[in-house]
Amino acid sequence: MSAGNMNLNGRPRVGVYICHCGINIAGKIEIAELVKFAEKLPDVTVVRDYKFMCSDPGQNIIQADIRNGLVNRVVVASCSPLMHESTFRRVSSDAGVNQFLTQMANIREHVSWVTADSQDATAKAKALIGAAVHRVVLHKPLEKKTVPVHPDVLVVGGGIAGIHAALTLAESGKKVYLVEREPSIGGHMAQFDKTFPTLDCAACILTPKMTQVRLHPNIELLSYSEVDSVDGYIGNFDVKVRRKARFVNEDKCTGCGECTVNCPVHNRIAPPEHPEVEPHLDHEVKSWLTNLLEQYKGRAREALLPLMIEVNRQYRYLPRDIIHYMAWRLDIPLSDVALQVATFYNVFSLKPRGLHTIRICMGTACFVKGSGRLLERLERELGIKTGETTSNLNFTLEAVRCIGCCALAPAIRIDGDTYAHVRQDRIPRLLRKYTVEGGVKV
Repeated sequence: MSAGNMNLNGRPRVGVYICHCGINIAGKIEIAELVKFAEKLPDVTVVRDYKFMCSDPGQNIIQADIRNGLVNRVVVASCSPLMHESTFRRVSSDAGVNQFLTQMANIREHVSWVTADSQDATAKAKALIGAAVHRVVLHKPLEKKTVPVHPDVLVVGGGIAGIHAALTLAESGKKVYLVEREPSIGGHMAQFDKTFPTLDCAACILTPKMTQVRLHPNIELLSYSEVDSVDGYIGNFDVKVRRKARFVNEDKCTGCGECTVNCPVHNRIAPPEHPEVEPHLDHEVKSWLTNLLEQYKGRAREALLPLMIEVNRQYRYLPRDIIHYMAWRLDIPLSDVALQVATFYNVFSLKPRGLHTIRICMGTACFVKGSGRLLERLERELGIKTGETTSNLNFTLEAVRCIGCCALAPAIRIDGDTYAHVRQDRIPRLLRKYTVEGGVKV
């Protein structure tokens, strides 16, 4: 007869075993009252108390009742399950009752050690024993079994804790998948200047670990990704991870960011409805362009780039109508003007730009010093997102990879002016310095 099936025919027969634990329990709780209380509980057939139920004589009491067929479920009222649950499960199993038909009631740490009044302690102990009896009646026998375990590890979150966990596991020979929802790992530590309490340089600690993650052969980094679902159980989880689109070839990308400026999709110029007809322009604008074109008679291809530079300087971007007009006058396909030139050089913009360009450095030194938070503050203050221009055409906000001022991190450049060690509370003052009304600096 297996341990999981012995003595399970018929109704549950619960044995309640109350431990004195010397005076740890008996010095505060009235043991005799607990015995009388437990004897009246439904399905309880045996109630016994002993000075130390975890001792060999105490264990023998439980096993004797099981072998004699008096009980098929066990409740032990004693100390914390963390200390002796495994002990009493083994006692039940050795006597022929499934180990998972054993329940403990913690009347030491939860009652006698923390309750001042003896009557209150006794009442609380009764409640815990009653709950344990009601619960063990509902238990079903379980059997341990061996199943194959998949050794790969998934670490969710690419902060310093996730990075350290991934590296430790990878060094032990495990295949590790590190999932981070942001485009880059580093987490909050990447925004700190120093670490508490030693005040060590945060970047000096974090940056080498970020590099190790990228280069470690046992780590597969899934940045800009999120866990959609988790199924299965310990050792055999089935996890679905959704990778967000980056719209670039990650194997070739160097992170320069130039593609966002010159993207022909986001900066597309719609073709004119009637390309053979001269585009309509204001007379003054047309005269200005005509004078420029006169300087390049017979040299249409040579004229294109200088003309676009002049237009960009005048308007701070390349207006759609002027692009159409130049293509028409020079007899050059619009695709050549818009794609081969306008979107190739990052000096050109196909969208209106502000009088002042704010460039915030997102290089490693600036990023770890908090440039990400500065960028968020600028977006809130200006009411625009990165790459956009304010409605009054005063500011254009850009995030750049490096401005060559690592010692000044975090740094911001507005037009030709560079500002070092910028804090968030300094942002409004900087913006006021460049705010214009009616085209005049105030």
